[in-house]
Formats: sequence, structure tokens, C-alpha cells
Amino acid sequence: MFDHLVSVVGFLPGEGPEVWAAEDELAFEVSCRELADGWVGEERHSLPDGLEDFDPGPYLAAVSAAVDPSRLNGHDAVRLMRARARLSSSHEAGKLEAMAEIAYAPSSDPDSGVLRTSEEVEYAAVEIAAALRLTRRSSQIQLSRAVSLTGRLHRVLDVFAAGKVDLPRVRVFDETLGHLPDDTVDRVLDQVLDDAEDLTTGQLRARLAKLVLVVDPDGSKSCYEAGVADRKVVSSSNPDLTADFGVYSGRPEDVAAARTHVEELARALKTRDEARTLDQIRADVALDLLAGRCGHYRHVNTGGGGGRVNVTVSAETLAGFSNQPGVLDGYGPVFAEIARKTVRENIDGEWVFCVTDQGRPVATGTLSRRPTAGQQRHIGANYGTCVMVGCRQPVYDCDLDHRRPHSHGGPTHNDNLGPLCRHHHMVKHHTRWRLRRLPNGDHQWTSPLDHTYTRKRDPPD
Repeated sequence: MFDHLVSVVGFLPGEGPEVWAAEDELAFEVSCRELADGWVGEERHSLPDGLEDFDPGPYLAAVSAAVDPSRLNGHDAVRLMRARARLSSSHEAGKLEAMAEIAYAPSSDPDSGVLRTSEEVEYAAVEIAAALRLTRRSSQIQLSRAVSLTGRLHRVLDVFAAGKVDLPRVRVFDETLGHLPDDTVDRVLDQVLDDAEDLTTGQLRARLAKLVLVVDPDGSKSCYEAGVADRKVVSSSNPDLTADFGVYSGRPEDVAAARTHVEELARALKTRDEARTLDQIRADVALDLLAGRCGHYRHVNTGGGGGRVNVTVSAETLAGFSNQPGVLDGYGPVFAEIARKTVRENIDGEWVFCVTDQGRPVATGTLSRRPTAGQQRHIGANYGTCVMVGCRQPVYDCDLDHRRPHSHGGPTHNDNLGPLCRHHHMVKHHTRWRLRRLPNGDHQWTSPLDHTYTRKRDPPD
């Protein structure tokens, strides 16, 4: 059935022309119907090899439209999901391209001979809102993104149209880079675009933030100062009659310290007899502190943390010889001066040093009098986060997992240990997910549906 479809279309994705002759359209449509009819009555449908990696196009669209997901096994259902995700991204990119053209389309005057204006047409967003039944705000946001993607972010649009990234990741690119000069955008994209397909939105945002700090520190500082100047507190009501309260655009070192303080108090209060969840305790603690109800927290033993902040910074930056960004755990990349300020304010805290070779830790130790586990230092220096694909839980909030279970003879040795957040630790030990550390330091996971996913090591700083 698939061979028949290919013979009608005349090519496979990536092979031959990107369009087919108009006289073949009817035959192509008939072949698609026959493909679907050929599955009728079959107990199971089977997908062509490598379907999820085909370039978006008529073949991929025809096959993914014809298949009945309820007749696939779990393994192929994942492949179909990925194939349809590629198509969805490609179609969304095409919609944004058309939207950008509307921004430069003159009024419909057949005698004008003008196909495209040189500047954006006023009120183009009104046309888009009416055509797609969007709110004014939504149409303005989408039109702005469309113009950005067909302009300075055209390289992002290319990978979007190829189905390699989805709309949420495109939004991250636009929000992070859309306001920057063209040369800065290109320098950042040169270092991250090829990896974007394998990054979550959180990982991509952190990577872009660090690169922008390195490539355009002056511009980043101006944006940061403008953002901090706009800091505010916002409260709002919810449909379920609850309410939200948040601090926006605060200094990252202050936010990180507040978060850590609330976390330490909440974990200290989460005893065996405590019925509240950890999230509920965090919310209660934060609101109590802000409302001035601090008395019953004065005697809570948090282990002496006192809102400490975990910061990673190079010795060169710390000494003022370099302005490479530091990293605040649980937040992300920050300016060198913020990293230095954070260290100064936590001068009495625990100091962990790490010796690197080409960006990779080769030795670690502590400058604190308080004893720490050397293995925990080593794991923390090497990883930074949980090693599950896409997880960004900081390593200090993770369990040290024995890749080969201790009960099966697995040694308590650095090579057999790795950080897993509590959720993914439970997943590894109580489901059929399997983890293998590859020779190059990557971590390969195999799912219960027999798909493999690789968590690549973070690039060296």
C-alpha cells in the first residue's frame, strides 16, 4: 500500500522535487483513500520505517492522516505522535509566513500593480483578528512574531518549517532574541540552533540566556536594568475563588534566596505527621512570611541554611579577571557582577571547589569545616541537574541513584552514581524505564514502549 502511494507521488521526502504535477493531484488523493481503505478491518496498523523522521510533506501528511491511532501498538503510537508533531510545526510555520505577507500587503486594488509594500501596513492585525477570530491582543502578538520570524529570525523559521522545533520553542527564540541586533542573533543561533531539537523550552531558554550574556553583555545589562526598574507585586483572583500573589521582575539573587529560604522551611516542616503536601506547605510558608506571621517559624531547624544561595562561578570571574556569566541554581545564568555579589554575601557559607580540564570536572573538594560527602561534590560538579531527559531539577534537590542497584551488587562509586530527582528516581525503580550511562557521559533512557531517549551532557562552560 505504501509503495503504491510512493509510486503515485513520485518521490519520498528529501528525494526529488518538492512538488508534484497538478495532473497527479487526483491520483494522489485516490491513492490516499486506498491507503486508508487498505487498513479497514485490519486488527493492527503498521507504520513505514522511519516515518517520524520524514520531512513534512504530502507523503507524511497522507500516511499520518490515514492511520487509525487506536489500531497502533504503544511503540508506533509514539512514532505517529512525533510525525504529526512535525506536520503541525510545518503547518504553523506556513500560517505565520502567510500572516507576515498580510503585514506587507497593500489594499486590494487590481490596477495598482503593487504586490508588496516596503513597510508594514497599518491595522494589518485587524484583518488577521477578523479572519481567524482572534482577540486584538492575540492577533498583534502573532503578527509581531510572524514578522520577526520572516525577518531577523528567518533561520528559526526554517527549522520550524522543517518540523524540527515546535511553537513553544519558537516562542522562546522570539522572546529571547527578537529584540536584539541582527549580528547578535546570528552569533547566538550559530551556537544553539543545531541543538534546539533536543532541548526542552526550559533548557533552551537557559542556553539562550547564557549565550546572550556572553555575546552581548552591554545590551543584556540594559535590558536587565530596565526589567528591574519595572519590578512589581501583582495579586489577582482565580475562577475557583482562590487568589494569586507574585513578585515580578525581581533581582535574581533575591528571588533565589527567597525561594531557598521558603524551601528549607517547608522541608523542615514536612514531618511524618504533617498532612499537607510540600507544595501546600511552601505556599503557606511564603504567605505567612509576607503577612508578618513569622513567630512560629523562629524555632524551625533548617540545618543552618538560612536562605543560602548556590552559585557556580569561575575563579577568574570571582577574581574580576573575567566577566563570564555565573549560574544561580534554580534560576539560571546571571551577570558576573551578580555572581560576585552573591558570593560576597554568602562568604561564610560552604565553599566547594572544582578543578576542570577543557570544561570537565576532574577534581572537587570543599573549603568548609563542615564535612560533606565527596561523592556528592563530585556528582554535583559533573551534572548540575537530574539526568532524566528534559529535567532541570537542581542537583542539590536530587537523590544519588545507583545505576546498578545496590541490592544487585552495584557499588557506591562515582561511576555508578547519578542524580535523579525524586519523581524520576521513583520512575526508574518502580516502572520499566531503564537507564544506561554511555561512554561519552551521555545518559540513555529506554522507555516501557521501547523507545530510546538520550540526555546529552551539558556543554562545558
